[in-house]
Amino acid sequence: MPPRRTRTATVSLLTAALLILGGAFAASGSDDSGTPFTTPAGAAAVDTSAKLPHAVGVRHFTFARGKNRPLPTTVWYPVRGSARQTRGRVQVDATPLPGEFPLILWSHGFYSNPEMQEGMTKFLAESGYIVAAPAYPFTKKDGPKFDKTDVPNQAVDASYVITELMKAGNPLAGSIDPDRLGAIGHSGGGTTTNWLFTGKRDPRLKVGVIFAGRPTAAYKGSPVPMLFVHGDKDPVVAYSQGRESYGKDPWPKAFLTIEGGEHGAGTNDPERGHVQVLATLLDFLDFALNGDDVSRTRLTSDATLAGFTHFESSGIYPEAQPSATNSTTTTTTATATPTPTQSGVLDLAGSGAR
Repeated sequence: MPPRRTRTATVSLLTAALLILGGAFAASGSDDSGTPFTTPAGAAAVDTSAKLPHAVGVRHFTFARGKNRPLPTTVWYPVRGSARQTRGRVQVDATPLPGEFPLILWSHGFYSNPEMQEGMTKFLAESGYIVAAPAYPFTKKDGPKFDKTDVPNQAVDASYVITELMKAGNPLAGSIDPDRLGAIGHSGGGTTTNWLFTGKRDPRLKVGVIFAGRPTAAYKGSPVPMLFVHGDKDPVVAYSQGRESYGKDPWPKAFLTIEGGEHGAGTNDPERGHVQVLATLLDFLDFALNGDDVSRTRLTSDATLAGFTHFESSGIYPEAQPSATNSTTTTTTATATPTPTQSGVLDLAGSGAR
């Protein structure tokens, strides 16, 4: 029988820059060689050959976790063709690309919704990921009632949506690799994502990415790589709160600081640090879910631009990795000149850091 997983190609950053044109993007830990190194999911199934960004399909589901918890969910996924051919337009209810792909559960922030996040979700779908984004009942934009205390329940909602998508009979179930599941969120959605690895732990998740989220409870369960992204001038969720979450995380982890970045930093083009965030996000997911060691080794250089971003990690690199790559400061990882991949993204996307 053929292998169950479809090999997911790692998309080069120069290629990824093309798809940006197709969509508008409306305490500490040092790297310690003694920290256990966790083998990423799907490590035996990666194909690092670069190819054009996928064309993207979109489907809408009307999930509900009880009468009072409707969870309309938008899902972006790879389909046949390339983003260049479709000029970045999504194809409603299109047939999924054959094979199995990683699934990312995307959680929106307060007063937001999945459509407002489409720049990032479509970017990931073009890069070979299925991205599911529920609209949470009590924190979404234009909802009948707002309740910020509902965030822990949103984590349960997120797990529920993952389960529903993978149920037999769902039109996307056969496209999802159950061994390559992750979660990403921004702001209130970042805190929701944090809950998925703490008090509302979903053991199926193999990677987490938290944009400007708050700390929740103690991390528990099997170690998985975690990426934290935060602007150090965030007026909504204090930078210190992101640092607190990172400090409490005992697992392999990385922190990308956007210097001078505010609350939306890294998520909306041309927000400061956006290019470095896209590069880092894709590298981190490809490393954690697809076992792409090349992506792991270039994390530091892709994440770092002196005066704009700095990157640190703990447990991401095994002991044999050169010490300069393990550095937690910009003194050995940052250079005044962008890396070739960063420069390509800046040139093609036309969204230079500011």
